[in-house]
Amino acid sequence: MDVMQNLPDEIEKYIKQLEKKIEELTDELNKIKEEFKEYKKRHPPNTGMKNGKPYFFKSSTQSQTTKKPGARKGHMPYFRSMPEQIDEVRQLPVIVCPECGGTDLSEKVQEIRERTYEDIPVCRPIAVRLEIERRYCRTCKKIVEAPVTCVLPGARLSLRVMLIVTWFKIKLRMTESAIPEVLYRLFGLKICEGEVIHILSQVAKAFGPYYNQLIRDIRNAPARYIDETSWRINGENVYLWAFVTKWETVYTIAASRGHEVPLEVLGKKHNGVDVHDRFSAYKTLAKKTKNPQQDCWTHIIKNAEELAHFYGEEGELIHQVMKKTYESAKAFDHKGTVEDIEKLFQSMADELDRSYKSHHCHTFVVNLLKEKDNLFEFVKNPYVDGTNNAVERAIRPPVVARKISGGNRSTKGAENYEVLLSVTQTLHQNGKNLVEHGPEILLTSYG
Repeated sequence: MDVMQNLPDEIEKYIKQLEKKIEELTDELNKIKEEFKEYKKRHPPNTGMKNGKPYFFKSSTQSQTTKKPGARKGHMPYFRSMPEQIDEVRQLPVIVCPECGGTDLSEKVQEIRERTYEDIPVCRPIAVRLEIERRYCRTCKKIVEAPVTCVLPGARLSLRVMLIVTWFKIKLRMTESAIPEVLYRLFGLKICEGEVIHILSQVAKAFGPYYNQLIRDIRNAPARYIDETSWRINGENVYLWAFVTKWETVYTIAASRGHEVPLEVLGKKHNGVDVHDRFSAYKTLAKKTKNPQQDCWTHIIKNAEELAHFYGEEGELIHQVMKKTYESAKAFDHKGTVEDIEKLFQSMADELDRSYKSHHCHTFVVNLLKEKDNLFEFVKNPYVDGTNNAVERAIRPPVVARKISGGNRSTKGAENYEVLLSVTQTLHQNGKNLVEHGPEILLTSYG
């Protein structure tokens, strides 16, 4: 009887244990569902893995616009302008009727119709022999000769040809196998792939002093924009760094993504403001150099947009505050004061000052408010932009080149590439090109 009386109590206790267990499992299931929901957002159906590498493909989409191709109705047409100078006039007589094939044509020409077109002449290489005079200088007490400026020392091709090869490779991102074919088909000049590589090495060496001068200019600039991207040397993962000012662009390829690379390029006592995307290496760089910093607001707003995408109302609030604050900061047009900056920061902090359910939102706000000194340098400094877009644009050409070539095959090739890319991009930045303006640089930079 005692066992039967105690049985309901044991059953009730057991049921309570089961209910507690069910509640715990339900909570765990809900947590997993939330995590899986976030995972699906971060990993949409059009991504996957193949051979251990992620891939992405775009699904088929149809344009939502019904606009017909071509210019809008009423738009002024564009015609190629006529050449200012006619170099050659050719007569085109009619002897046989093109309609019937007959030759019974009038002796008198009724009219002459004119057509003008532009052509590229058929080119062939020009072989030039330099006869260099050498004379004895009574002042220097030695035999001297005039400097040769049209050919690099030891080169069998002109400086113009070598700069064209470099321009093909660096600016147009052509392969070593394509360059010889283009030179032969268009200009009748025969070179091999190995000669292309040798030319790049010679030109990079010649531009060495100018590259070093670019680094000095980057260090002395009132502001510079810094970023890095992945690169490869003979299949090994390395990093390509870019440093951009208003007038110069410098690239360097290094094995590290740490602060040691920009510290070596810029030195501990460089001038001006460092603008970057808040990567940890730049924070360490700032501690070692004590230079003023400017965080990229494009990256800040993008991070806030991601919070809005994943964490709903809380993230959307942060996103809107960031956009509003940046627009207010831009309105000062670099003419703000320290008091204006203080008001901007305080207004932003007051709107963000609340409790957050999401740990990610809370962490973002806490870390952002620690960046007070790095957020609004552009408000008062006319040399600083609020974004890192300048270097993002400078990073794009080598990224495209990496997709074509996969990087460099050797360390020497990487050293040549960083020099040639820096020179080419700097000239482009100043509205110049390597073929026309490269000789001017070499006349002053080559030892």
